[in-house]
Amino acid sequence: MARLTYLSVRTIETLRDNIVGNLDRYTTTDFSDLMSEGEWSIELGLDVDLAPLADLDPARTEIENSKLVWRVLGNLKPSLAYEEGIWARLAHVECLKYARQRWLAGITDPADLEQNIGIHFFARTLNMRRDDNAISRLWYNGHIAKQTIPDDQLPALDVMLRRADSRLTLLERSLTGSRPALASGVVRAANHFPWINASQGNFRRFMKTVNLLGGGKVFEAMTPEDIHDFMAVCATRAGMPEETNGPASVA
Repeated sequence: MARLTYLSVRTIETLRDNIVGNLDRYTTTDFSDLMSEGEWSIELGLDVDLAPLADLDPARTEIENSKLVWRVLGNLKPSLAYEEGIWARLAHVECLKYARQRWLAGITDPADLEQNIGIHFFARTLNMRRDDNAISRLWYNGHIAKQTIPDDQLPALDVMLRRADSRLTLLERSLTGSRPALASGVVRAANHFPWINASQGNFRRFMKTVNLLGGGKVFEAMTPEDIHDFMAVCATRAGMPEETNGPASVA
């Protein structure tokens, strides 16, 4: 165990301004020769074991990689997760190999490399932390899954990452929408009714119906059973065959 460290703002800006000059470090070598020149290792008051992050692998599913990052950094408070320096440090040092293989492999054009590095190795905005940075994206998957179903994140991760639409919807409804009860209902319904996630079209029609029928409903005041029944109605209205509508369940 060791203290979690982060990059200073000055170091981040220096890296951001010199992406082209560091292309070899991003694609082939590493940044060990620069780490003595700037503030690369500012300590936070959180002890972590980052060694398991070496097992991150682009060949694995995003679900598996998200679980791994969450096991390592699940104790990171959301307020600290807003710190770009944490994610920039991980992408440039401890997780450089993964970030390189995941987001730079096969790219040879310098302009394309510069663009991808700017997107996936830094985390200037909330959207970049949530959706783009190579490591913070995985952490946010676990964070949103925990918000959605606190007692069992695995179903939420499975539903959320099965389709890009699913991830975006749950992120919007549990973070920006501040409606975890609704997001939880969507996850439980998708687990109970396979039709919902059987295709992208099914999921979109289901969510369109949820939005149409759910306007004005206070989901936070509803029981899990009531939310499940509402989701079943939405799925049926969206085109789910009646015979696939099994008994109500909130498991």
